[in-house]
Amino acid sequence: MRTARRLKIVRFENLAAVLLVVSMGVSHADERDPAMRIIVERAVTPLNGPWRFHIGDDSRWSSPDFDDSQWETVDLTPEPGAHDSDVGLTNYVRGWWVRGHQGYVGFAWYRARISIHASPGVEVAILAPAYVEDAYQFFWNDKLIGGSGDFAKASPAIYSTKPQLMRVPPSDPGQGDTVIAIRVWMSPGMEREPDGGGMHIAPKLGEAEAIDTSYQVQWLETVRGYIVDVMEPAAFALLALLAWRLAQAERARTFHTWLSAALLLTAALRANQALYFWTSHESLSTYLVVRSTILEPLGLAVWVMTWRSWFRLNNPPWFMGAIVALTALTMVQSLAGDPVATTRWIPRAMMAVIFLTSFVAGVRRREPDRWLAVVAMVLVGTGQFADELLSLHVPGIWFPWGTGVSRTQFAYAGLIAVLSVLLIRRITRIAVGSRDSTLKD
Repeated sequence: MRTARRLKIVRFENLAAVLLVVSMGVSHADERDPAMRIIVERAVTPLNGPWRFHIGDDSRWSSPDFDDSQWETVDLTPEPGAHDSDVGLTNYVRGWWVRGHQGYVGFAWYRARISIHASPGVEVAILAPAYVEDAYQFFWNDKLIGGSGDFAKASPAIYSTKPQLMRVPPSDPGQGDTVIAIRVWMSPGMEREPDGGGMHIAPKLGEAEAIDTSYQVQWLETVRGYIVDVMEPAAFALLALLAWRLAQAERARTFHTWLSAALLLTAALRANQALYFWTSHESLSTYLVVRSTILEPLGLAVWVMTWRSWFRLNNPPWFMGAIVALTALTMVQSLAGDPVATTRWIPRAMMAVIFLTSFVAGVRRREPDRWLAVVAMVLVGTGQFADELLSLHVPGIWFPWGTGVSRTQFAYAGLIAVLSVLLIRRITRIAVGSRDSTLKD
């Protein structure tokens, strides 16, 4: 009897052990996130999550069979009314720097499992993430179908992230579970927002026509964010042409020639913004060379000479050489990526001192339209020393009508108006002088 009872106890314990193992296996299997269930009709579904996230890089992580259950979970649901701090892109979420990976740069991966339910004949499309720092590759069931940047080298080349529409691969029926994997690269050595890192706007999925509408809306936001950087250069170019014509009429004065050159350099600097963010003609490295190494140093130097010429300030014999040397030093430091941060500011600070002393000397001069020129010089300084003003906590951007407009864009809009008045008054003065001379003859 005791033997039979003991046997029953042993069998019960074995059965309990088996059930425990099975339950543990089920529990472990449940750690894998359930698929996001998406019914494709006319609506567009943001793929806010849950996403699995992991820093590092491994080519196996794009495979649908990879077990990502040990990765951390990330939710990309935006807060109501959230937008980025630059142009006002909507549905913005904070990056991995505020999600436990402060200061991390390099590769990271996002993975999500989705279950698509679409009627027969319905074409499914994806709207890629509209804002990623800095480059990414988009995998659909281990197949690369889109992205931004050139991943041919160990450190990918970065291009601006623009709206991108992707079709679901034809070989995929669009039914059942699918794994989306997004490989992200964040470049070191760049200034960032405190909430930087990774994917800031989640991708969207839906019926192709509805996705196409969302795609056009995203492009509208992108174009609207940089349209001022096309309009202002056009106005600068027209003013430069007017100044050049005045230079032909007043050959004794060099102001108009300097002004024409300064306006063209400023126009090129601002237009380069739109070129980079709207097109794929420039990589980030090329954009920075054009902006920081060439146009910014040259533009500041020519603006200094412009205002010294307007106020008829005497330039010592060494002055022009000093301007050339400081400009060249700034360009070389920028091109070389000077690692000594304490020396980068020296030529820039010296140029700021020259600009300020020229401003003070100009205020004391009694030139015609002196105060118009003073206001114009303040506006130029606001644009040329934008980073320095930002370091002094002067607000750098505002969002009227939901679109970001920078302090520099406001300043240059004012500059266009002031210079227009200044040049028109100069034309009027020349015309009156010419008429009086004719009458005397």
